[in-house]
Amino acid sequence: MNREQWQPFLKLWSEEWIAGHDPERDGPLDEGAVRNGWLGFAPASADEIAAAEARLGRALPPSLREFLLTTNGWREAGNFIYRLAGSSELAWLAETDDSSWIEAYSDTEFADEDDEDIEPEGEILARSLRLSLDGDAAVMLLDPKDVDERGEWAGYWLASWSGMGPERFDSFYDLMYDQYTGFHSLREGRGESAS
Repeated sequence: MNREQWQPFLKLWSEEWIAGHDPERDGPLDEGAVRNGWLGFAPASADEIAAAEARLGRALPPSLREFLLTTNGWREAGNFIYRLAGSSELAWLAETDDSSWIEAYSDTEFADEDDEDIEPEGEILARSLRLSLDGDAAVMLLDPKDVDERGEWAGYWLASWSGMGPERFDSFYDLMYDQYTGFHSLREGRGESAS
């Protein structure tokens, strides 16, 4: 997905999220986001992304790179992730205050859809890039070892309260789209309709 595709998708997401937001039930929403109709931030520059890649020691996957060139971070990424990292905030999970996720899942295994490859979830988490900065006992990650032919890294959503291990997605875009549809599902469950 390129910037020309991210921009309208994220603008729609912002408009729908802001229109359906109930401050009493959902908590306060950033005043600037409401005023601007945009849950994101200013775009990252190519230099900021290059600096992030140099610091992390590898090139970012295309959908994340284009996302950052559209918005350098994001508020309200679904129902349970409150803030996504901008380019300067991206970090390996193992090097963050959230590294306890690795130990918590060190004794569980992740099997792909065909149950062909079984790998300890702690190993996946230990090498993953943390995308989320704040959430409801939930985290979003990218796995730099699980890369497709387009250079996209597999994405993961994990919540300690879900009763499930990491949920795998083919790319950062697929992970974000799932979060977008998830907030619609929860609203419909509350009897709200999407815009």
